[in-house]
Amino acid sequence: MTPAHGAPGLIGTAEAHAKINLRHRVFARDETGFHGVETLLARTSLTDTVSLFEAGPEAAGGGVNLSLEGPRAAGVPEGPENLCWRAAERFFERAFPKRAPPGVRIRLEKRIPMGSGLGGGSADAGATLRLLARRWPRLEERDVVELAGEVGSDVPFAFTGVPMALGWERGRRLLPLRPPRPRPALLVCSPIHVSTPEAYRWLGRGDADPGSASVLPGATRLADWESLERLIRNDLEAPVLARHPELSETLARLRSCEPAAAGMTGSGSALFAVFRNEAERSRARHQLSAAAGGRMPELVDVQLPV
Repeated sequence: MTPAHGAPGLIGTAEAHAKINLRHRVFARDETGFHGVETLLARTSLTDTVSLFEAGPEAAGGGVNLSLEGPRAAGVPEGPENLCWRAAERFFERAFPKRAPPGVRIRLEKRIPMGSGLGGGSADAGATLRLLARRWPRLEERDVVELAGEVGSDVPFAFTGVPMALGWERGRRLLPLRPPRPRPALLVCSPIHVSTPEAYRWLGRGDADPGSASVLPGATRLADWESLERLIRNDLEAPVLARHPELSETLARLRSCEPAAAGMTGSGSALFAVFRNEAERSRARHQLSAAAGGRMPELVDVQLPV
């Protein structure tokens, strides 16, 4: 997180890291109507950048203003439906319950594709909350984590800034984990947009586990890539790929490169492959590009978990 200096009114700048779900189990619906989940979240080196500015006297009485830039800005909401905006409003409601909150301006530079399962919106909201909590330390950290969960499922993970965690209850309950050494990985970013609610609706009877837990090794074993490789699973992968056969074909190509692990993240459409070393990733990138004949979706080099 960059300290506040430079541009007038700058509070600070924070990197918002995309995540992947190394494991994503989906269980039966609970009393709220949502599916229970157990998810293994890993932070990647692909980031958006959030800059927060304190508004001038013209913003007396509070308010949030948001501006977008960057190669992935097209189509991202600029108003109250943006998770950054929503996070700032929720924070000020809690931190300033009896008086008008300050005004802020958020500048968001987008590099994480929207609707990809990489958690870009949640990452942006988490970074926004970190900056707000640093500037106005009026809430306990647990209170900020709670309101992060109200903003979105992966926002608590993004707010905490840990490289890897187990998550339950739509990601609102977290167990930070000691991560393994970062490994080189490829993200395959397709132009296909998958709606998360639709992905869950596509789940068939056999796709969601009726139980409420799955068997995982102890937390110390999760710091070992050999253990992690055996755990890669996403219960949303089959129903999403069945409706998007081009994603299924791309994942088959990705797995033919023999990575240590590969799969779909979240509700898609982004795919990932984790490699044992840089040479393996370089060979896979060449192999994928040659096989696709220029028709391969965008490949992004990342490290994870970071």
